[in-house]
Amino acid sequence: MDLNILWLVPIAYFIHIIEETPRFVPWAKRYFSAPSTFAQFILGNVIFMAYVLISVFLATFYPSEWTLVLGLSTAAWIFSNFLIHAFFTLYTGEYSPGVVTASAIYAPVAVYIYTNFLESGILNQFDIILSVIIGFAVMYVPTLIQVWRGKSKHLYDSAPQKAD
Repeated sequence: MDLNILWLVPIAYFIHIIEETPRFVPWAKRYFSAPSTFAQFILGNVIFMAYVLISVFLATFYPSEWTLVLGLSTAAWIFSNFLIHAFFTLYTGEYSPGVVTASAIYAPVAVYIYTNFLESGILNQFDIILSVIIGFAVMYVPTLIQVWRGKSKHLYDSAPQKAD
């Protein structure tokens, strides 16, 4: 199996960032309360891109069971991002910045990569499931934290203030 297919993930991610960039922050502020600035958007994407590049690099240049699971988790990560964009677009009836590339690129790339890994037998079933868990956790844990922080901030901002 050619592990270089994992490099499709950072390429897809870069294209996805281009779609998100002009409209994501205002949209995300309405639904997640974060990122609230363009600088936070950039920082978040730098952190996620580091995860993707390091994981794919390790899997392709130092293949072992652990690095392959980590590299494969990036495909689960982009698929989970597709699910977020698809859900919010369907739920709100509003364009979720990133839904086009998530649907047209992320979902097919993730399915292609997982299909190749499953057919190759390079990883066992436990490793495949573990890669999905890692990829989804990398996507959803920060998202849930943002949602929770946003709700806390809104509760704090709307709470009656004590008079001094």
